[in-house]
Amino acid sequence: MIEVTATDLRKDLFRILDRMVETGEVLRVRRKGGSVLSVTARWVDDDAVAQHQRKVEAGLVRGVREDWADYDAGDITDGRHIEWKPEDN
Repeated sequence: MIEVTATDLRKDLFRILDRMVETGEVLRVRRKGGSVLSVTARWVDDDAVAQHQRKVEAGLVRGVREDWADYDAGDITDGRHIEWKPEDN
């Protein structure tokens, strides 16, 4: 694991990124005595990103589903978001 302060990250960003990609190490950034970020590097295929973007854009063009009114995401005030309990079958 690579542990650096935010200041050291700013100074050596490209060297640190190259090391992460080469070794697969996780980066942990510290600031004001605590960890603020933990990152794992991986190469991303530009074609895969472009394909994903096309899918997202196609979904946006289609718009909202007709059955959206039947979807119940819950109400934040009803408390369901606080504790999940599986339904008894």
